[in-house]
Amino acid sequence: MGLERFVRLHLVLIPALVLAGYLFADSLPVIVVPFGVAYITFTGLICFAWVFSRASMRLRSS
Repeated sequence: MGLERFVRLHLVLIPALVLAGYLFADSLPVIVVPFGVAYITFTGLICFAWVFSRASMRLRSS
């Protein structure tokens, strides 16, 4: 999977995971919470960096 496909998938998946975690917070096992937060943080940082990298390239080429 390329980086662009990864980012596009996770731009939809991250809000869905956050919403599911919020709705089912009481029933999630304790071990799932740190892994979920780490996964969302990691993918969020990659998406953030990719989006701003693309924006920077577009501004420079204009």
